Amino acid sequence: MNDSELNILVEQMVSGDRESFNKIFRRFYAPAVRFCYRFVADEDVAAEIVQDLFVKLWMGREKLNISSSFESYLLRAVRNAAITYINRERSHAETNLKVYSNQSESVDPSDELQSKTLEHSYQAVLATMPEKRREVFLASRFDGLKYAEIAEKLGISVKTVEAHMSAAIKQLKEGLKDFL
Repeated sequence: MNDSELNILVEQMVSGDRESFNKIFRRFYAPAVRFCYRFVADEDVAAEIVQDLFVKLWMGREKLNISSSFESYLLRAVRNAAITYINRERSHAETNLKVYSNQSESVDPSDELQSKTLEHSYQAVLATMPEKRREVFLASRFDGLKYAEIAEKLGISVKTVEAHMSAAIKQLKEGLKDFL
């Protein structure tokens, strides 16, 4: 696909042509995931970031303003989304570290060991969750958002939020069954 063909496809996509969008998606999805993987080092996370990016691209196609090549635009958007993801994950880790570092000093060593083991297992289960499921769970449990607020924030339905929460709780119960 040469640049002029790609420009035509982009123009058609902006006009609402779903088939043009599908052609663009098929052409750029795999390279974008590989590019994203270099930042996040997790194939599932990279795929989810790129999928979310293509959804946003389609949803905001009428406002699309590409001053450079489409490929440059897409790779810059992937990089920015990956950096946002990394910063969000780092922020969650720092928040959790602050909470646990403020615990009382007079903790029984065996309780402290069990608590650290539980925390390690909890973090491991969170890390294995798909990005969207983890994002929904953390927004509910740590940010205190209601399902409707999460749905609006993430641009998904309340039913989808409920499904993600149900799956997250099930995954946590399964992953932490030794502590329950």
